[in-house]
Amino acid sequence: MLIREFDEGSATTKKLAALSDFLAGRAEDQNAKKEISKTAFINAAKNLGININEQTLAELVAKEPLKNILEPIEPNSDVIRYKGNTEVDTAMNVDQAEQIVNKNAKAAMRRAMNK
Repeated sequence: MLIREFDEGSATTKKLAALSDFLAGRAEDQNAKKEISKTAFINAAKNLGININEQTLAELVAKEPLKNILEPIEPNSDVIRYKGNTEVDTAMNVDQAEQIVNKNAKAAMRRAMNK
């Protein structure tokens, strides 16, 4: 996750920027699309104590610092996309990757113990 510094802006926009960074990083870690539904994003913001609705969110996304993190919200769309939203290779999911790493680590430990 990137650390961002803002010279201006309210605590609300700073919290939303931090939330956006966190969720984008989480999507990247999970090898998922960098997007979230408006409803889920708004609920996550409300859980952080940010009172926001769809209209306010759309207005804030058009301004700094959120415009550098999130794509402009399309009218009549329930999806919020993060900047750099690209198609991901879904050939292997996270669980499969973890299983391969665990298997290789165990094999390396056995080889080290047999020396």
